[in-house]
Amino acid sequence: MTGTISSFGFEGISNQLLLGVQNLSQSQNSLQLEASTGVLSSSYAGLGASRTQALALQPAITQVSAWMSNITNTQNTLTTTQTALSQISTIAQDLTSSLSTLGNTLTYSTVTTAATAARSALTSLGNLLNTKQGDSYVFAGQQNTIAPVSTDLGTSDLATQIEQAVSQLGSTSADDVLSTTEDLASNTAAGQPFSAAVSTSPDQAYQQQMQAVVGQSETVSVGMVATQSATATSTTSPVRNLIRNLMVVASLGSSSASASDYSSLISGLQSSMETVTSGLGDMSGLLGVQQNSLTTQTSMLSQMSSALTTQLGQVKDADLAQVSTQVTNTNNQLQASYSLIADMKGMTLASYL
Repeated sequence: MTGTISSFGFEGISNQLLLGVQNLSQSQNSLQLEASTGVLSSSYAGLGASRTQALALQPAITQVSAWMSNITNTQNTLTTTQTALSQISTIAQDLTSSLSTLGNTLTYSTVTTAATAARSALTSLGNLLNTKQGDSYVFAGQQNTIAPVSTDLGTSDLATQIEQAVSQLGSTSADDVLSTTEDLASNTAAGQPFSAAVSTSPDQAYQQQMQAVVGQSETVSVGMVATQSATATSTTSPVRNLIRNLMVVASLGSSSASASDYSSLISGLQSSMETVTSGLGDMSGLLGVQQNSLTTQTSMLSQMSSALTTQLGQVKDADLAQVSTQVTNTNNQLQASYSLIADMKGMTLASYL
C-alpha cells in the first residue's frame, strides 16, 4: 500500500508536475522574448505556416530600399550638376557681356581685357566640368571615374589650333575663321582637351548619360555629359561651343586684322552665344525634369515600402496586448505549480487518507 502511494504521489505526479513546470518555463521565456523584441519569432522557422510569406516579403523590402538609395545618390549628383551648370551659365553670360562691350567699343584696351577674362574663364570652366560628387565626375556620364576634361583648356592642343586660326583673321575672312574654329572644337582628339570617353559627337555623348536603377528592370538615364547636345534631337554641344568662343576671344590679340574683320568676328561669336545660352538653359531644364521624375519615383517606392513593411508586420509582429496577458497567465500557472510542488514535499500517508 505504501509503495503504491509512494509511486503515485512522488514518482507519477511529481514527474508530471516537474515536466509541466519545465514546459511553462520555456513558454514564459518565449513570451518574454516576444514582448521584448516585438516579433513572434527570431527565426523564420518559428513563424510556422507564415514563414513562406515572410521569406518573400523581406527581400522585396530590401530591394525597394536599394532602389530608394540609388535615387537618393542620383538626386545628390543632379543637385551638384545643376549647381555647376548654373556657374557655367554665368561664364556664358559674362562672355556675352564682354562681346557686347567689344561690339560697341573695339579698342586695344577692351580687346586685352576681354582676352584676359576669357583665359581665366577657360580655367574656371575646366574645373567646373571636372566637378565631383563623392568619387564620381558629374559631367563624365557612364564612365564617371574618369575626369571629362583631361588637360588645362587654355593650354590644350585645341586652344593652340584655334589661336592659329584666329591669327589668320585679316588674310582670311571672319566667316572662314569662325567655320574653322567650329570644326576644330567639334572634332577634338582624345585627351585634347576631353577624355577619350567623351571625345565623341554631341548625340553620342547624349546617350552616355549615367544610368540609375529605380525599379524592377527599370533603368533611367540621368545627369549630363560634358560634350553632349542640349536635347536628344540637337546636333551641337553648348559646352564645346562655349569653349570654342572663349578660346577665340582669348586669341584676339594674335591677329592684326582691320576693325571690320574684328566686328564681323565679334558678331559671329555673339550669334553663337545666343545658341550656347539657349542650349545651357535646355540642359538645366532637362536636369529639372529628371529631378522631378525621380522625386515622383521616390514617393511611389516609399508607399510600396510602407505597404510591404505593413504586410511583413502582420506576419512577424507580436500582439503585445495578447502577449502581456499570456505572460501573466503563464506566471500564475508557474506560481501555482511551485506551490503544489512545495506542498507535496510535506505530505505523509495521512495526507492521502
